[in-house]
Amino acid sequence: MKFFSYLVKYFTYITTGIVFVFIAILLIGDHDGLSREELIQIPCAGFATALVTTVLLVGKWEFPVAFGFRIALHYLMMLAMMIVIGILFEWIEFDLAGIITMVIATAAVYIFTFAVTYISVKNEADELNSALKKKRSEK
Repeated sequence: MKFFSYLVKYFTYITTGIVFVFIAILLIGDHDGLSREELIQIPCAGFATALVTTVLLVGKWEFPVAFGFRIALHYLMMLAMMIVIGILFEWIEFDLAGIITMVIATAAVYIFTFAVTYISVKNEADELNSALKKKRSEK
């Protein structure tokens, strides 16, 4: 059940980040708007990357792996996935400009997701610490 709740959380965060990237592209680019296909493709990309995120960051590994290595591996996997998804969904061309676009877009979604996750976890930790302090003071 823990896996599923993390999958839903990361799907929500990542898909929201992808939507924000598309909004930025619409505002600064010459794109006419989102097509019906793109509205379906965005959550598909969000689900695929959320699934890999949940497996890599939440799942247990058989051997010890440093957290920094896990984050670097995760980003590289997200980037590779998004380049493939971008080409399959025709979001980008398979050329230098397309790859650079996807590196920037993936980094933006990654930073957004990291920030939202950090804020969420920090707030949960603060609430738990407050509850523990209150419980200790009542004794």
